[in-house]
Amino acid sequence: MKTRKLALSLAAVLVLALVAPVVGQPFADVPTNHWAYDAIAELAAKGLVEGFPDGTFKGNQPLTRYEMAMIVARIIARIEAIPTPPPPEVRRADLDAVRRDLTAATGRIAASERTIATLQRLVNEFRAELQALGVRVTALEEELSALRARLDNTRITGLFDASYIAPGTATALAGTPLVGNLAGPLYTFGAADIWPRIRLQYTGSVAPGVSVFLRSRYYSTVGGAHTVDFDRAYITVDNLFDVERLQLRAGRDTVTLGPIGLLLDEGNGNDRRTGVYVRWSLAPISLLGFVQWQDAAQANPATVVGGRLAFALLPGWTLGVNARSDALNGAAPAAPAAGAGRSDGFGWSADLSGDLLAGLRLTAEYANYRNDTFSTTSNYWQVQAALDFATLFGVEALSPKLTLWYKDFDPLNIPRPRANLRSPDFYPSFYFTPNLRAFGARLDLKLLDNLTAWALGEWGNFKTPLVAPYSGDSWNLWEGGLTWTVAPRVDVTLFYVSSTAGGLTVQQAAGLYAATRW
Repeated sequence: MKTRKLALSLAAVLVLALVAPVVGQPFADVPTNHWAYDAIAELAAKGLVEGFPDGTFKGNQPLTRYEMAMIVARIIARIEAIPTPPPPEVRRADLDAVRRDLTAATGRIAASERTIATLQRLVNEFRAELQALGVRVTALEEELSALRARLDNTRITGLFDASYIAPGTATALAGTPLVGNLAGPLYTFGAADIWPRIRLQYTGSVAPGVSVFLRSRYYSTVGGAHTVDFDRAYITVDNLFDVERLQLRAGRDTVTLGPIGLLLDEGNGNDRRTGVYVRWSLAPISLLGFVQWQDAAQANPATVVGGRLAFALLPGWTLGVNARSDALNGAAPAAPAAGAGRSDGFGWSADLSGDLLAGLRLTAEYANYRNDTFSTTSNYWQVQAALDFATLFGVEALSPKLTLWYKDFDPLNIPRPRANLRSPDFYPSFYFTPNLRAFGARLDLKLLDNLTAWALGEWGNFKTPLVAPYSGDSWNLWEGGLTWTVAPRVDVTLFYVSSTAGGLTVQQAAGLYAATRW
């Protein structure tokens, strides 16, 4: 708790860096050689924190949410008190000079972005307490959004990651419902390999309310194919036709319908497609409509049309209804189990999610798909509960979080772009786990400030018995791992995964994943 109190004090100093000078004023129990001496003295000098009557700070005493809310409220009051002069008359030469100055001030802009992000996180964390103090949270968030929009005119971000998989076990899947997952596991872990990947993301503002997003990537396997392409490329127009919150997006992107995505989750295997997407929201309703047309370059010439209608029933609760329609338009059909299925068909889904209690979130989703090409109809449903033990029970040691789920999937009949029927492990090992009833659990722990751990398991039964060499219908998957934040935006993950079907191991491997973002 001592660390948390000092860290929050430092965050407040960061926010104030733009609005006030630095003045030192120590407390009796904060020695001058303490690592947080300057930050605490600065907060006290600005009147944001007050010591106890005996003149001490008591830095090892837990900070209550009410105390933190008072600090944030004082920060907001000081920001709101900053006078805003009327805009001066601006000439074209002035604009050119400002543009040159901004180009030369990339570092300062990045620092301002971090400052705004810090204040936004504080507002989100202490929203209820700030509202109780009479702070206009909504107005503040609008001001933060306006500031962020000014800073976000153009930016380039990136990702570099690499994976190493130690030699393991990858049993042939013939005779199991998992057969057809790209002719085996998503990643065949039978031999060691390294997979490097680089992503560069460009976001640029073309005009007021109009932006462009491009994502280029390079990835390969050692001794395998090398790929360079743009897997995201779209233009976004906000407030289309001056209609507030009406957004148009055109280009290559992905869509997920529902919080789980049992009907459609194009992130499962990066099934990006070219299309047009329209979003509009007017509380308590939000709408999404899209069409993704034939794109033979993505090995899927079928056209997909779909949408989502969501209602905010109560604070923290959302009800959604989704639909998708697939049309071959004369293209050759392919069975969904082949991993690149193409067919005519129609599906719909419904979902409900919300906070039953503070720290307890429930999600339920049901999907139905009718495959007209192969004359099959399948149903898929999943329920899950996410528990935050610190919020729910006050257990702050290790910050435990537990997710529980149950799923009931019929045989796979949804074509590509894929639905989220994948296994729950880190990579994951399988794009699809159909024809299965299973329970699952995942526990996440914060061992240190820069070290987290997780363990998960899923166990159940296939709906039809397996054939030789497998026996019975059992399914089990286990995984454990650690993620070490070596430095800001640099993570290293170690994991081990094992899965069995019908009493035989179909997947077993250990691996390392390293990533850095900028």
